[in-house]
Amino acid sequence: METRARQAEATRRRILDAARDLFEAKSSGFTLDSVAARAGVSVQTVLRAFGSKESLLVAVIGTVRHRPHSYRQPASPQQAVRWLFDDYEEIGDRVIRMLAEEDQVTDFAEVARLGRENHRTWVRKSFGERLGRLAEREREGALTALVAATDVYVWKVLRRDMGLDRPAAEAAMTRLVRGAAEISEGSRKGS
Repeated sequence: METRARQAEATRRRILDAARDLFEAKSSGFTLDSVAARAGVSVQTVLRAFGSKESLLVAVIGTVRHRPHSYRQPASPQQAVRWLFDDYEEIGDRVIRMLAEEDQVTDFAEVARLGRENHRTWVRKSFGERLGRLAEREREGALTALVAATDVYVWKVLRRDMGLDRPAAEAAMTRLVRGAAEISEGSRKGS
């Protein structure tokens, strides 16, 4: 039983590596057939290991994070940004590539939708205490501003387009987060 589990995990890793190689090759050859052939398994084995092409894409891109801090309240805006950068440094380029092709690849569009939903949920839960200090009419706007300030595209602009090192990019995003979460005069609860 234990040997079978190890073999299944090794096959799963081989499939994931093959899928990642194909995805990063930046060609339109990402199909279940091409992944299976590259991994030396059948399409049925790929489906048995991942359930669907969409699930395989999510695993390849890495947009579903299972980190211990996933929904903990950060102690500060800097900590929230540091957590995001930990993820973006690992998966950001793959996510940006997927987003660039979401209009052409149906599976990418669904993964992108799930990623956006997960990001908004993370922001809502991570900044819940700060958002809770706002008057109800201000919360949705502040949430939207926080989602935008912490988006992977902002990471891309800072790290890839502007070429900032990680500390400088984190400082810039932290400044955006502070501005987005700022409690303006008259917007506190009860004001």
